[in-house]
Amino acid sequence: MNGLLKKVGVSAAALVLAASSTAIAVSAEEVTVNDTHMKNGHIDVFVDGTYSTSRFAMSDSQGNHLLFDCTSRFFSSVDGVVDYISFSDCDINSSTKTFTLNGKYKNTDVTATLRIVCNTVTGKEDTVEITMTTLNSDSVDHNVGSRIMLDTQLGDNDRAPYRVTGIGEVTKRIQCTGDNVPLSYNTFDSLTNPKIVTAGTFLSGSAKPDIVQFTNYEISKQSVFIPEVNTNYSLGDSTVNAIWNVRTLAPGQSLTCRTYYGLSAIDVSANSELALGANKSTGEFKVNEDGTGYENVSVMSFLQNTGIYDLSNVEVSLQLPNGVKTADGTATKSYSTLTTGSGVIQDSWTLTADPSGNVRTVKVIVKAKSDQTGTVDPVELAFNIPAIEGAPEIEETQPATEPETTAPVTEDNTQATTVPADDGNDKQSETKSVSTTDEATSDESTSDSTNDSSDGSENSNGAIQTGHTLPVLIVLSLFVIATSAMYVYKKKQG
Repeated sequence: MNGLLKKVGVSAAALVLAASSTAIAVSAEEVTVNDTHMKNGHIDVFVDGTYSTSRFAMSDSQGNHLLFDCTSRFFSSVDGVVDYISFSDCDINSSTKTFTLNGKYKNTDVTATLRIVCNTVTGKEDTVEITMTTLNSDSVDHNVGSRIMLDTQLGDNDRAPYRVTGIGEVTKRIQCTGDNVPLSYNTFDSLTNPKIVTAGTFLSGSAKPDIVQFTNYEISKQSVFIPEVNTNYSLGDSTVNAIWNVRTLAPGQSLTCRTYYGLSAIDVSANSELALGANKSTGEFKVNEDGTGYENVSVMSFLQNTGIYDLSNVEVSLQLPNGVKTADGTATKSYSTLTTGSGVIQDSWTLTADPSGNVRTVKVIVKAKSDQTGTVDPVELAFNIPAIEGAPEIEETQPATEPETTAPVTEDNTQATTVPADDGNDKQSETKSVSTTDEATSDESTSDSTNDSSDGSENSNGAIQTGHTLPVLIVLSLFVIATSAMYVYKKKQG
């Protein structure tokens, strides 16, 4: 009976996590438009004409929120004066799958575009490229900065939590600057039982934001260029700010800022009491700005005990192809215990690639094991590596295991996270008047930002494995009983 319960539990968990990664598995790429909506079989992008098309939102093809209803917006700082942009007109082009918004602010021309693009991870057109370009149209210099604010809401959860590459689970407000700006992040409707997952990404090099904040809507909506982030407070009504610092634009010069936001895919292997999931920030190692190497990519893994017994000596590791390494030399992370019902553990790695004179498609294999389950079915993630002229050709080999370095683990990594309930703010009735009150100041965090302790999703690709002796003995005993009964039956017939 215990073995049967365990298998039922694993199957149920597999269905839950598979729903996260395949909820929008629709094939249609054709775009349809009306005055305010542009959508295909995966994603729906729309603007709100009530505020002169100043705000935008997104949902999936089933109508689930990905961003709250038309509260996301573009902010500009010109010579120290800050406000969000009210655009004078909106053009929708179904052939280029683009919204184009045009406006003016303090002697600058501002153009914002929302364009449906192919997701390099999922291979579907389920992501929106969000671009803001500010042109100095005056005859004198102006100091210009830009902020793109995304008011995240997944499904019914307006307090949607994050998992950030290199940081892990984020339920308190944080600000990342400079080299600490992440490559990507995931947003969940729930950390412990996710059914909707999105991914946000930033460009690297000189195009990346100077500051990224995971913070609160009541703070972010104010006409302040860099909102204050009090790390003692929980996210509350969660929001992402991507900020490009003020710089001087001469007449005719422009500042272009870009980010991406859309649906996420987490590849999973769920046919075990140890569920394993993994995703990646991009499907390609892009050539860097000087053409001598590649921008780094990131990989996240997700582990969860979906059975009814505690698991011991749990390990997650990467098998890497020739010429690909982890930035810190760590390819294996271990946990002494993963208790049943403890939630999901997230780990993240930054990957680097040696310059290659030949085009390559390589596989990174994510593996996991425990004493009770043995090695579970791995997850394979594919990356394209473009050629760099003059670099040596790299011989294709099977993925080679990095020298294993076990990361330190704290007991907190096995604890579940509670997601706060929605605070019931009615943002749809908001006017352009600025609130100076931080509504979430009374919120107490349910969980701090942790070092890579996270949540997953899955698609099953292997047989159930178990290291428990009792179920095996039960199966063997049933086999012996059945064989004996057949022998007796045939003997009586004879």
